[in-house]
Amino acid sequence: MQLFTEILMNVTLPIVALVGLGFGAQRRLNLDVPSLNRLIVFIIMPAFLLHFLSAARQPIGELWPTIYFTAIQFALLLLLGWLAAKLFRLPAEYAPILAMATVYANVGNYGIPLVKLAFPESFILHQSVITSMMTILIVSVGAWMLAPDRGERGMLARLKVAFETPVVPAVLVGLALRAAEIRLPPVIGTPIELIGTTFPPLALFALGAQLAQTGRGGLEAGPLSLVLILKLLAAPALTWGLGLALAIPDDLLDLYVVAAATPVGVLLALFCAEYDRQPRFVSGAVLFSTLLSPIVVTGWILLVRLS
Repeated sequence: MQLFTEILMNVTLPIVALVGLGFGAQRRLNLDVPSLNRLIVFIIMPAFLLHFLSAARQPIGELWPTIYFTAIQFALLLLLGWLAAKLFRLPAEYAPILAMATVYANVGNYGIPLVKLAFPESFILHQSVITSMMTILIVSVGAWMLAPDRGERGMLARLKVAFETPVVPAVLVGLALRAAEIRLPPVIGTPIELIGTTFPPLALFALGAQLAQTGRGGLEAGPLSLVLILKLLAAPALTWGLGLALAIPDDLLDLYVVAAATPVGVLLALFCAEYDRQPRFVSGAVLFSTLLSPIVVTGWILLVRLS
């Protein structure tokens, strides 16, 4: 019960409060939400990614289990979401959205504070790697899947659209700087860091504003229930089975399962708003998965500890 209260008060409620602040501000001030989303996608998010990746100093060798497991997990959960959309005969445009919502958890804003509460301090390093990899995959694979084809055909055409924002180039530059162990000079690095630190709260604020603008018209019970089941129940269950099959150590497997049970990541809502891919539905999935997360995530924590 104490763990449940700590997660509720220290993790979930602050996240929901930021979403609620954006919702209330939009109702009161009638903000320009499309411009707010574009500001985040074109300036603030690239700065966050560039700083986060280039400033990372984790030793790579001891993190290989987390790296290869996250890559395999991403592919399997992506396939699960895609097949679920086909199995339940949802419109074709829902397939990439459901695939990304199943795999992309809020492993950063929600996951890292959760790990600090529920796991040994050393596990924060592994959670940071999961956060980095999920971010890289969502801004590369995810952007490619969600980018509109604009009447053009082929993979390169869609990839070209994905590269119209500086998000993917920011990831590539950040990784290159990290690999070369190059630190940006303060005259460049400090402004990028200051801009990037505004991303987590502003992204949640923008989500609330987007929910207030779009309303409830796109929250159909069937697809919304399906994505919540996939994200909060099926994703951690499949992650657990995959970890057992790959003989992942028990303590690390507990971390992977709990991380997979965290709610849908807000970054997906930003991309769907930018590319006009069912933004109401995705924003609703982020909101309701976050509201349900105290009960669901706590349940998974207790389950892995009892196993």
